[in-house]
Amino acid sequence: MSEKRGNTVKLRYDFNDARCCEIEYTPGIWARVTGREFRSFNGSRIILNVDDSNNVFYEDYNGPVYLFGTNKVVKSSMSEGVQFENGVDPRDQYRKQGKWRT
Repeated sequence: MSEKRGNTVKLRYDFNDARCCEIEYTPGIWARVTGREFRSFNGSRIILNVDDSNNVFYEDYNGPVYLFGTNKVVKSSMSEGVQFENGVDPRDQYRKQGKWRT
């Protein structure tokens, strides 16, 4: 029997990650991101609210910031951007091995 490896933790989403999630990565410039990046971004975040198709609008999201790929809440103020454990982006190992799609 083989052992599971990699990301085996079910990530907690405190928002509807099926909606359009955007981050302000540069002042005045917004980018659509996945829920996984959105939940780990320390900065301005908005979600497109489509509860009523006649009244669609963006709303600020002020929920918790999690370390990327974990359910650990960032407690102290860190730099702006996606927050990584030990400041290391785990996706970099795939980029270096040529397994990351660009």
